[in-house]
Amino acid sequence: MRLTVGITHMLPEWEIVIQQIGISNEIVSFRESILPDQFSVVIVTQKGAKPEKDVLLHYLNSGGSILTEADVAEWLFNIRTVPAFVNTIEPTDDSIFSGVLPGFIQARLFLPQKGDVLEIESERKLVQIHTSGKGTALILPGGFSSTVLDTKVRRRNFPTHASHLPSERVARISKNTIREVIQRSLEYLHFVRKLPFLSLYPFPDEHQSIFNFRIDTDFASEEEIDSFYQLCINYDVSATWFVETKSTKDRIEQFAQMKNQEIGLHCYHHKVSNSYSFNRANIKEGCRILNEAKIPFCGYAAPYGEWNIPLAKAIEKAGFIYSSEFTLDYDNLPFYPYLRDRYSSVLQVPIHPVSPRRLRNARHTEDDIKNYFKNVIQERVDHNLPIFIYDHPSSGNLTILNWLFQYIHQKDIPIYALKDYAKWWKRRLEVKWTPRFNKDIIDIQWQHLVSPIYLLVKKSPQDLVATKSENVIDLHELKWQKKKLSSKFITPMALRIKLNRKMIFNDILYFYRRLKQ
Repeated sequence: MRLTVGITHMLPEWEIVIQQIGISNEIVSFRESILPDQFSVVIVTQKGAKPEKDVLLHYLNSGGSILTEADVAEWLFNIRTVPAFVNTIEPTDDSIFSGVLPGFIQARLFLPQKGDVLEIESERKLVQIHTSGKGTALILPGGFSSTVLDTKVRRRNFPTHASHLPSERVARISKNTIREVIQRSLEYLHFVRKLPFLSLYPFPDEHQSIFNFRIDTDFASEEEIDSFYQLCINYDVSATWFVETKSTKDRIEQFAQMKNQEIGLHCYHHKVSNSYSFNRANIKEGCRILNEAKIPFCGYAAPYGEWNIPLAKAIEKAGFIYSSEFTLDYDNLPFYPYLRDRYSSVLQVPIHPVSPRRLRNARHTEDDIKNYFKNVIQERVDHNLPIFIYDHPSSGNLTILNWLFQYIHQKDIPIYALKDYAKWWKRRLEVKWTPRFNKDIIDIQWQHLVSPIYLLVKKSPQDLVATKSENVIDLHELKWQKKKLSSKFITPMALRIKLNRKMIFNDILYFYRRLKQ
C-alpha cells in the first residue's frame, strides 16, 4: 500500500499547502484505473470529463479516499451547494477539526448543502463527509483552498487575557487555518482507511518548535542597538537584524562588528511603494551600503511588514534568498509566493506580527505582555509552528526581552537565525520520497536526502511521533506521544472580528506616518 497522496491537477494554492505540510505526492494519470492501494488519498482539484469521473468513482467505491471542494463535488458526486459568506472559522467540539487554530476567512464560499462537520457562527457546517461503496470523501467549501493566494490586508485583533486586544495590519485571511483544515482532512482520510499519516517534519530536529528573535532597526540610536546586541550576546541568541540603512549609513560598522548575528536588509527609505522602480532603487541603495561595509546578507524584511507584487519582483531582482512580510502571511510555515502567473524565487518566512511595542500600545502591563507571549509560545509548540518574534531597538523593551530569552532557554527551544531556517527549508522542499505500508512496517525510498530530516508519523489524531528519516520504520518500535487537542481559545473570534475605536485610530496613525515618510 503506497502512502502517497495523488492530486488530479497541481493548482498553485494546492502546491503551496502540500509543500508546507510535506506529504509524499504525485500527479494522477487517468490512462488507466486507479487501484485503492495506489494512493492513500486522491485530491480532486478540478472538474473533468466523464471517463475521469468514472475512474475516480471506481477508486472511491473500491475503498479509496477523496478530498475535494464543493464546486468540484457537484460534478463528481452530484451534490448541491449553497453560496455563503464565511466570516471566521473557530472549531470547538468537532470530530475532525477540534483544536484547529481559529482564523479569519471573510470570503464568499460555496458550501456543500449537506455539510455535517466544521460548524461556523451561522450554525452552518462547512464540510461534508460523503461515503460511497467502501470509500470516504471529505468535501471542503468551494473556493476554500484558493484563499491562500489572497494578498489583501486588514487590521486584525489578536487574542489576549488582558482587557484590550492588540491589533496589527496583517494578511486579511488566516492562511494557517486553511492549511490546518486541509491537513486535518488528509489525516482523517488516512485514519478512516486505518493508514498512518506521514509528513516531513517542519524543523531540522525532533523539537516541537524553534525560536528566532527578529530585530527591525528603524531609526534606532547607536546606544539602543548596542543594548539589544548585548542582550543577545548574554543569552547566546543568534538574532536576525533587518537594517534600516539611511539613519545608520554613517555608523554601519556597528553591524559589521556583530558576532553570531544575522544581518539582513530592511530598507533605505522606510517605505514600500506600488512602483517597481521605487522599490528597486530603495533596495539597491540599502544593498549598496551593506555591501560597502562588507556585511554578508541574504534576507529582506519590508517596512511595516508590507508586501505587494512589484516589491516581490524587486526583492527577486536583488537576489535575496528569503523575505518576511506579515501582510502576506503570519504565524505559518514558509512558502514561495505566487505572483499571479508564476512563483517567486524568494522564500517567504512568516513571523508573529505582534511586537512588545504593539502590546504596550494596547495598554498591556509588563505581566500582560509576559502572559501574552507565554500563550503565543505554547500555541506555536502545540501546533508545530516556529516561534518567530520581532521588536524594534527604539522600543526599549529590554526587561521583557530579558524575560523572553530566559523563558525560551527554560523551555529548551532551539534558536535559529532566519537564514539558516530558510536554507534548511529549501533543502526540505528538494526531498522526494515514496513510502509504502504493510503490516505496521513502512518502507521508504528517498531521493535528494542530503541532510538528516525527521518524519511526523500519526496513527490517530492523538497518537504521534517525530522520528528520524529511515528506509524502514516499524510502528511498534516508535515511542508514541499522546497529544491533547485543546478546543478552548483565549479570545472568541466574535470579539476579535469586531472593529473598535483603537483599531480605527491605529489605522489613521499608520496612514499618517506613511504620508510623512
